[in-house]
Amino acid sequence: MASSYDYDLFVIGAGSGGVRASRMAAQMGARVGICEDSRIGGTCVIRGCIPKKLLVYAAHFHHDFEDAVAYGWQPHHPTHDWGTLIANKDEEIDRLNGIYINLLKNAGV
Repeated sequence: MASSYDYDLFVIGAGSGGVRASRMAAQMGARVGICEDSRIGGTCVIRGCIPKKLLVYAAHFHHDFEDAVAYGWQPHHPTHDWGTLIANKDEEIDRLNGIYINLLKNAGV
């Protein structure tokens, strides 16, 4: 059974650029479709910039605990839980993915 689609613009890739182009075209009245192999948000949000920044940010706390002693703090043998870090990173990525999905829905894409 064949399907029929009628779009003025069909965007391949739902990264930042694809999402923005889709939204702008839809707001101007175009019938827009968008496709993505995986999650909405692209490499930066899902696999690149955002996860990297979260992991680098988390890595600094070890040194902050060491430095805190010189400022009167007495941190007592802090430990790290890799699973918690990864779960929270994934939660933030899910949140951003949801924002992109809502932006597309609200624009009529």
